[in-house]
Amino acid sequence: MDFVTVFDQILLLFLLVLAGYGARRLDVFDDKTTSGLCSLLVKVTLPALIISSMMVPFSPERLTACGEMLVISVVFYAISLVVAWELPRILKAPETERGVYGFILMFSNTAFMGFPVVEAIFGKEALFYTAVFNLPFNLLVFSIGIIMLKWGAAGEKGRFDPKILLNPGIVSVIIGLILFVTSMRPPLPVAGALESLGSLTTPLSMIVVGAMLARINPAEVFAGWRVYAVTGARLLLMPVIVWAVLVPFVHDPYLLGVPVIMAAMPAAAFAAILAEECHTDTKLASQGVFLSTLFCVGTIPFVALLVA
Repeated sequence: MDFVTVFDQILLLFLLVLAGYGARRLDVFDDKTTSGLCSLLVKVTLPALIISSMMVPFSPERLTACGEMLVISVVFYAISLVVAWELPRILKAPETERGVYGFILMFSNTAFMGFPVVEAIFGKEALFYTAVFNLPFNLLVFSIGIIMLKWGAAGEKGRFDPKILLNPGIVSVIIGLILFVTSMRPPLPVAGALESLGSLTTPLSMIVVGAMLARINPAEVFAGWRVYAVTGARLLLMPVIVWAVLVPFVHDPYLLGVPVIMAAMPAAAFAAILAEECHTDTKLASQGVFLSTLFCVGTIPFVALLVA
């Protein structure tokens, strides 16, 4: 895939983000509606997309690829954790900000932006690998992620909550794996409904991201130098490191391409949501989400040239 094609696909997604931003600024809908749409994405359309993307013909090769992708995902997050721990210290960030910076570095927007971007670059077949790759995210973001955010917040310490094992993302991957391994298929109307619901994920997720970014005061968006350094690391350093580690050992285009593209995603929208719940620096988290989402329209096409 050439640069212009990749750029056009990413620009299309970014224009959807701008549509959501403008709609929220013009009060087409409010924060309550935004929260409701976010819940709809997390609990309905994204699980439907995951399940429908995993309803592919079974083969031993694909099953082997599942195991390999899980191993690669673990390596990916191990690399991310090291960078998330060390870079804020190198930047001499205040103690109360290190957790937010660490979260931004470790957790990219693999769900809301990752799935549509991977589909735009590699096609729908790659979503199967994306769903498998994304499984550790659901475990780590609500365990290590919360610990990071709470570390400097009023002396609190995060705890692992076993209830996260029942979140819709993990459940949908398990259902998808069962359908894949057993070659079972739901009735045609159910399969059609899953595909239709899943198709809403891309435009709706971009609109929701834009609406969430609209909550930031424009005058505060571009302040501070450390957030730019962390944004640059999030969008360029992370995918280059992941590519350099994997390319000598991984030759399958999906097993290499999906992790690199996921590493190039902007900061997870969860950063702002969880920062607010953890009573830490919500403004800094929102700023990191906004800037990384803004600049990714220019960086993702370049990263895609490494693997597309």
